Amino acid sequence: MSFRPFRRDDLATYAAWFDDEEVARRVSFPDADWFDYVMAPSSIAHAVVAVRTPSEAPLGVLQYDEEAEGGINLLIAVDPARRGQGFGKRILAAFVEHIDHSYTHIGGYIEDNNFASIACVERCGFIRQIEAPDDGFLFYRKLLGAKIS
Repeated sequence: MSFRPFRRDDLATYAAWFDDEEVARRVSFPDADWFDYVMAPSSIAHAVVAVRTPSEAPLGVLQYDEEAEGGINLLIAVDPARRGQGFGKRILAAFVEHIDHSYTHIGGYIEDNNFASIACVERCGFIRQIEAPDDGFLFYRKLLGAKIS
């Protein structure tokens, strides 16, 4: 598994994933404002694509926003055609390894009824930070190896 920057030509593939009801319900549609936000050189946001080979279609799209204290807030969307095949866990585990020494932690909010995503992050060592949902969301965090001074 490797990661490359999200490109304009990925937009059509990613947007097609939103024909899937589960993706459309859980993730905001990648409109022009989203694209500008994640692609702006001065933005705190980044978008990358998970692939097995450079020429392969995206397996997943990851958006992460850098936080002031050295961590990131992460969102992952997996190709709906690959749902239930363990790709979410493989993508997340590879991404954690990919950025381990660049950030202090990864955090993310998951809807309390998104059981597949909850299982995925827990299998990858993320720890729930609050017991009760906050507006229907649970917050998970995983500490990483970067030392920020």
